[in-house]
Amino acid sequence: MAGKKKGIRIFIAFVVFLLIAFLSLLIGYLYFETNRLSLYGIRPFSDVKSYAASIMKKVPLLGNKITYKPLNVVPYQQLLEEKLTSFQAILNTQAASLNAQKIKLENLERNLKTLQITLVASESKFKAKVKEFNKKREVQQSYEHRIQTLNQWIVNSDPTKIGQILANSKLSVSVLVDVLTKLSPKIAGTVLQSIDQVNPTLASSVINTLAGVRK
Repeated sequence: MAGKKKGIRIFIAFVVFLLIAFLSLLIGYLYFETNRLSLYGIRPFSDVKSYAASIMKKVPLLGNKITYKPLNVVPYQQLLEEKLTSFQAILNTQAASLNAQKIKLENLERNLKTLQITLVASESKFKAKVKEFNKKREVQQSYEHRIQTLNQWIVNSDPTKIGQILANSKLSVSVLVDVLTKLSPKIAGTVLQSIDQVNPTLASSVINTLAGVRK
């Protein structure tokens, strides 16, 4: 008798073990399928309330007090098309933004090229003006040097004889004026008197030019 009871307990334990193992496998498989369906945008058991309402709706008297909303199942193809449409809209927005940035960069590059051309032209003009200025400065410095040299000759020579030489030279009136204005008044007067004795017209032109400069 005791052996029979022991065998029944073992059998019951074995059945319980099999039931637990079956339920574990079933629950594991359901969990696996649920995760796999969620990848496609499907959420199992999300409409449990709707399912319960559909059952209770059939109960007399109680069903009239329950609001039932049918289960709305979206086909996978439609769901995929909606996601693709949404993704395409995002891509179009990004493409439009990139295109706008590209246009801005092209305009900026074009403006930079124009500015570069302008800078090159301005640099060329500046270099030409500097070259022209240096040339004029060299000429002016050379002219001033010659005037200074001539003044030294006059100071260290006989002003009367130098005046006679200047009267017969081909120096212009403006050069003579520059020479005389850099001499002392006494020496300049002696030179001018000497020029007047030889070439009165030249001496008069020098005086007139001096008077005009002073005005």
